[in-house]
Amino acid sequence: MTQHLPVANPVIPIDVIELPEFQQAGVQLELLRLDLVHPLVSGNKWFKLKYALQAFQASDCQLLLSFGGAWSNHIHALAYAGFEQGIETVGVIRGERPAKLSPTLVDAERWGMQLEFVTRAQYRDKTDAVFMSGLREKYGEFYALPEGGAGEWVIAGCREILSLFDAAAYDLICCACGTGGTLAGLIAGKPADVSLLGVSALKGGEFLYADIRGLLTAAQIDDPGGWSLALDCHEGGYAKVSSRLATVMQHFTEHSGIRLEPVYTGKALLALLQKMERGEFARGARVMLIHTGGMQGLRGMEAALLKKLS
Repeated sequence: MTQHLPVANPVIPIDVIELPEFQQAGVQLELLRLDLVHPLVSGNKWFKLKYALQAFQASDCQLLLSFGGAWSNHIHALAYAGFEQGIETVGVIRGERPAKLSPTLVDAERWGMQLEFVTRAQYRDKTDAVFMSGLREKYGEFYALPEGGAGEWVIAGCREILSLFDAAAYDLICCACGTGGTLAGLIAGKPADVSLLGVSALKGGEFLYADIRGLLTAAQIDDPGGWSLALDCHEGGYAKVSSRLATVMQHFTEHSGIRLEPVYTGKALLALLQKMERGEFARGARVMLIHTGGMQGLRGMEAALLKKLS
């Protein structure tokens, strides 16, 4: 059955999370449940795609093309949005086509997305003019969305996340970072006295500083400062799982009843716990953790999580 996308920004619940570590330190931790925005266009992806889809529909293109890996939340969300809105989509997928598709890509094909598998070397050069020309020879003219949904329209969508709650009431707002688009949107709209923390899901995430500032510049927004990145909670790299991360996520679920995924929000939680251990929160501080969704990807991570817990 088709799950219709919200027309306007949905009302999102906020859960107070009663973790002993935060309670003992007198710090209030809350969770913005973007995972509940939509069952299939999940979390920050709904906000990232909101204006991208409008831009596509205002163009003369009939085909929407984007990029991602076998478990990409962006590809999954875009495929469903295309299905629900009658938009023809193509997903350029990193790596050769496997004998068995991931559940993410099974869903994408079921929703009508054409999958174009390319080698990892080709994927690294996916913005190259020759590579893009080859895609146009095969598919005709298309509207291209960057990997992960990053783009100038992302700031317009993701800054609206701050309208879902009283952002000025918090000392720190935290979210995970892949391409940096969500954090850039939050930076663009943040209250002056509120700090933002982005947690890199990738090893070697120093490049995110330049990329985020580049997104702000492209949107003609002055960097207001008041934000930073945690670069030491990647746990070995993108989609890598450590025993520490698995244990922290299990602990969180036991106390809250809410599941996280380990690629993004699990690592953001880990960064907050590290700050707590280092005594970086004042007693009485109020902290918002943004659950950026992507729970569909948990299907590919559950075995690794269980192994780390055993």
